[in-house]
Amino acid sequence: MYILLSGEPPFFHEDNFELFELIKKCEYSMDKPAWKHISEDAKDLIKKLLVADPSKRINAKEIQSHPWIIN
Repeated sequence: MYILLSGEPPFFHEDNFELFELIKKCEYSMDKPAWKHISEDAKDLIKKLLVADPSKRINAKEIQSHPWIIN
């Protein structure tokens, strides 16, 4: 979903090992210019989806009622 919104993934590193470490830790950035025009609601949903601990990640019911989904 995040690539469809901005055309850029939130995870980036030139070294594949470091990239996978960032992904595992959910350390990402939405600071690139491609993310500038993405709504705060959309960014909020993505942030709630990109959580390493599944017990803290947004669930399906919460996604359905998220402002970005219902608006």
